[in-house]
Amino acid sequence: MEGGVGTVKPENWEVKGMRKGMTLVELLIVIGIIVVLAGLTFSVILQARRRGQLAACISNLKQLVLAVHAYENDWGNLPMRYDPIHETPEGEFGFVTQLLYPYVKDRRVYICPSDPTPETDSLWDRPIFWRGENWATSYEYYVTPWNLKREGISIPPVPPHLVLFLCFNHTKSLNVDLISRYDGTIEIAPVGRYKNLGVITE
Repeated sequence: MEGGVGTVKPENWEVKGMRKGMTLVELLIVIGIIVVLAGLTFSVILQARRRGQLAACISNLKQLVLAVHAYENDWGNLPMRYDPIHETPEGEFGFVTQLLYPYVKDRRVYICPSDPTPETDSLWDRPIFWRGENWATSYEYYVTPWNLKREGISIPPVPPHLVLFLCFNHTKSLNVDLISRYDGTIEIAPVGRYKNLGVITE
């Protein structure tokens, strides 16, 4: 019977003032908020990752400085690249990475986590093979006769501020370079804010 108990009139199916879904504007706002939050989260994660890579790089440099001191204790002088590099049946020998290996014993120490081309030597811009393995490094070893002469340094004695290793792999990500010195200090230098390797300017 029409209008009897248990029947609902069609006009009562929807409660007055209620909507079935979101409008396009509301949907776009929600999507925009999600995108912004995702971008902020990604930025924080990326920055934390870069900071972690910087810390690992500093640890590598400290180990390399200790290896230089151990080499000096054994041989009475700082390690210096052979000139010329020896061509052997096993490959090229005479790089500082090879000379320091007995004191490091882990080739991963030679590679900065931020290095985009870890298979390529930072100075020679190519791989370096010896005994079937790549001996490339992310770090530039600054101790050469030419560099020492340019800085006006004669060794011995070795001045504490002598630059041993340089890392330029954080230039794009954090806008800094790393400088490790003979006395074990690691300097985080803002890119372009130092006149030379001996003086950090503000």
